[in-house]
Amino acid sequence: MTTLRARILLVAYACRPGESSEREVGWRWANLIQANHDVTVLTRKTHQPFIEAEVARREDNTPIPEFIYYDLPSWATWFKQGERGLYLYYVLWSLFAIRLMRRLNTNGRWEITHFLTFGTLLWPQFTWLTNTPFYVLGPVGGGERIPMRLRASFGLSGQVKIAVRWAVQKAQAANPIFNATLARADKIFVRTRETYDLIPAHHRHKTDLLLETAVSPNMLKKHPPLRENDCFEIVSVGRLITSKFNPLFLESLAAFKALWNRPFRVTIIGDGPERVRLENLRDKLGLNEVIFVGKQASEEVFATLHRSDLYFSTTMKEGGTWAFFEAIACGVPIVCLKVNGPDMIVGDGCGIKVTPSNHIAAREALANGLFQMASDPTLRAYYAEQARAWVEQNYTWMHVAEQIDSTYTKILQNEEPRS
Repeated sequence: MTTLRARILLVAYACRPGESSEREVGWRWANLIQANHDVTVLTRKTHQPFIEAEVARREDNTPIPEFIYYDLPSWATWFKQGERGLYLYYVLWSLFAIRLMRRLNTNGRWEITHFLTFGTLLWPQFTWLTNTPFYVLGPVGGGERIPMRLRASFGLSGQVKIAVRWAVQKAQAANPIFNATLARADKIFVRTRETYDLIPAHHRHKTDLLLETAVSPNMLKKHPPLRENDCFEIVSVGRLITSKFNPLFLESLAAFKALWNRPFRVTIIGDGPERVRLENLRDKLGLNEVIFVGKQASEEVFATLHRSDLYFSTTMKEGGTWAFFEAIACGVPIVCLKVNGPDMIVGDGCGIKVTPSNHIAAREALANGLFQMASDPTLRAYYAEQARAWVEQNYTWMHVAEQIDSTYTKILQNEEPRS
């Protein structure tokens, strides 16, 4: 199929280069789509200095998207302090920003509005009010959930949050904004199978699975040979929140320690609200081997990955996590839970994935998985290579670009504009 060059308005509330987060998703997609289309990115004004600095550093002739920066007036942001008021600000931003875009969309300036970030169906947003002929949604999440069987990994407040999220997901069928968003979309991309299940049956014919993150083929070819560390090195990367780092993570390491009975070290890269609680539990469990190093620059993260023997994660609610792709690109095998995004990235037979039947069973299975990996360098090398091949086959930026190009072309060729 010949790719048609489309005029795209890409809505990316989060869009900033150089960060392993949803901001990086906005930046990567903007540049990826610009390669074959004419892209205007609508994003927040707070990202402008970072984007302009990155553009100024470019030494090649790579085409650069157009950027329109918009923030709410300062008088309208009195409620937003740090993460407090973030969701309300996001909702209002999407409403007033899309009103601005409607005014700017004259003489067919844009053909397709593509909503990208924040990529979730659980927070209301109003980009579906666009006046472009076509509307693409996603990749979006929102259906991912922490298995109720693992609620023992959380305190009372965490269990309440899990229950509330389940209730919100169940209530989406009656949410008029949710239904209007899906009805307006000509194409829907969802990150995980759980979010696919959240889509009503009558919209699934236009819904496909597509992770929001990927890797370049060149990155996958730069993996090192077998390590020969005197001390078995385990690494984990991510924001220190309960859905990523929790008692199950540390308790599994304590159970592994009892089995291994040899030197090992665990480096945790990242920061967040759970750090003090996790450090206290680490001390209570006597896990002197676990070191919290805080947030690090990408170069430092990759340096740690390259010298590590194993990547370990108990993330329970995740889409296309950058950290998993980075570990696989560095040739580091993975032990994780068999849930949503991690289950997709680490293909079957490409690592050790533990089905979360309950907290105790998951803890023991994860500890055994760590022990199995630590005991067998050949197995680690095998899983590392299998994971690399799986990602190269399914999750490169080239595959993402091909799917997006095909989607835009089919929309422009075969669909009639909506009224």
